[in-house]
Amino acid sequence: MTATIFVQIAAYRDPDLPATLHNLIERAAQPERLQFGICLQLGDNDPNHWGTNAFPDHPQISVCSFRASDSLGACWARRQAQSFYGGEDFLLQIDSHMRAVERWDELLQKTWAECSDPGAVLSVYPNGFQQPCFLQTSTLPVMRADGFDDNGILRFQGISRFQLPEQQPERPIPGAFIAGGFLFGPGSIASGVPYDPGLYFYGEEVAMSARLWTSGFNIYVPNRLLLFHLYKTEATPVEQSANHWSDHDNWFELNRKSLVRVHTLLQSLDRAPQQLRPTASDVTDIHDYWLGEQRSLHDYERWAGVNFKTSEISESAERGHFGTTQN
Repeated sequence: MTATIFVQIAAYRDPDLPATLHNLIERAAQPERLQFGICLQLGDNDPNHWGTNAFPDHPQISVCSFRASDSLGACWARRQAQSFYGGEDFLLQIDSHMRAVERWDELLQKTWAECSDPGAVLSVYPNGFQQPCFLQTSTLPVMRADGFDDNGILRFQGISRFQLPEQQPERPIPGAFIAGGFLFGPGSIASGVPYDPGLYFYGEEVAMSARLWTSGFNIYVPNRLLLFHLYKTEATPVEQSANHWSDHDNWFELNRKSLVRVHTLLQSLDRAPQQLRPTASDVTDIHDYWLGEQRSLHDYERWAGVNFKTSEISESAERGHFGTTQN
């Protein structure tokens, strides 16, 4: 029996969401095996064709709708979308402005199987596309550590390591970092490592990377192109560039609390800047979204080549190479 895939999408005032859904369904080998969970956040004056009126006719699209003014950020919205998970074999988390290759669902499962690892999680910053569907297919991306920001949070960067098709790897590539906009793995992630709605945006990916790895999941970069992301630029029209922090005056407080949670999780709160002003209420429920018990945070740091307490990064991590020999 063909495996089922739960696709969770958080969409904040995104005019491309309907096109994303149409593309995924039209290019799927078996669209009937897809179950969608969508958190739809629209402004009071956003046009109807950004929402459900323009969705494809698919029997398995579940939507929770919120006014954009009531939204609490990206991770809160991802958690709302995840609430529709119903025991599907696989979970795919993506952003709301994506495109896919033909038979992407079949190829995702094939790529996952090539890991020969029941705890495999596929994740990477995808290559970009230009609307409506011009895909960047000349290189294969991987992820590397890109330094700690002013708030002491580890940044990631996508880099193009392989020229395609001549340098396509035979198997998925061991990694250490996940991308919030493309994460594929066993459906058990939804219950075993649920998304933390108390996170805002910054720090989401490093926190989830550590939680997945310590819970026994192993992160891999796909060895073939599967999904593509619409990256915003200075030329992006204003009506397509809405974001939560531009719309919400209280975004700094949501972000402050989120960064405290990330530092607490990664045991680096002593390194957090004073302006974060941590309080007990920031982390009241954090143990519902804590590290796993299969491996230690120290083990993860060794694998990833980073040290959260000292903000150090190994040369290997900066090049996007990971393994147990890291210090």
